[in-house]
Amino acid sequence: MIKFFRKIRRRLLADNRIGKYLLYAIGEIALVVIGILIAMQLNNWNEHQKQIKLENEYYCRLLEDAILDIEQTSNLLTLAQDRLSASNQAVRLLLNGNVQKVEIGNQIFLSTKAIYSDFKPNNSAYEDLKSGANLNIIGDKSIIKALNQYFNKVEELKSIIMVNGKYAVEILFAHNNNFANGSNQASLRAGGRFSTGLEQDVKDVMQINDNDILSNEMKTRLLNEALEYVSVNTRQVELYKLMLKEIHVLEDILESKCQENE
Repeated sequence: MIKFFRKIRRRLLADNRIGKYLLYAIGEIALVVIGILIAMQLNNWNEHQKQIKLENEYYCRLLEDAILDIEQTSNLLTLAQDRLSASNQAVRLLLNGNVQKVEIGNQIFLSTKAIYSDFKPNNSAYEDLKSGANLNIIGDKSIIKALNQYFNKVEELKSIIMVNGKYAVEILFAHNNNFANGSNQASLRAGGRFSTGLEQDVKDVMQINDNDILSNEMKTRLLNEALEYVSVNTRQVELYKLMLKEIHVLEDILESKCQENE
């Protein structure tokens, strides 16, 4: 093609047709310019398509993180509901007549099991977005706003959950005699750490009596504490439900964006 144009230029010059040569040269320059512009447009189009693809990948990655948050929060909610049931059962037992230490010790253990668990949001895609100038990849700025609101709200709810959990743990560990409240007996009999950690000869020497009952003084103390566990676990159930609501809102937004660009 280049040889073809070169021959035309030579022929025009040889025939001394300067005017036509100039017109031809201008046309050739115009063709070159048009070719460059077309190449630039194609390159811009390719870059735009890459940007769209990367943006969609982020939407889908953010959605995957939200789904993981739903699974984690649902599990924590189930644990809180189980603790609430156990703390109600503890109150029920303590309102009756004589209460066996091993029985109430087990319910108190279940009332506080994993009560200080920390929710850890899956934010790898979000953190990746915040690094460098990656936030500019997201064309819909309302998504950035929704993400910021979500993570801020989660941190707020987490802090309340942890304060409540810490309060319950402090009540539990305020006891200085775990034989008197049935905690050690329950651990030995109900599959606690003592049941697996202590060797059999040590267990035999301890001579735990499953029929031992609480003193009236301890019964009153545990009743008050069990009511506190009811309160704490009720609040945690409420907070985890609020957290799930926040995540589902974010999930709906991201799901529509992820599917929209597929």
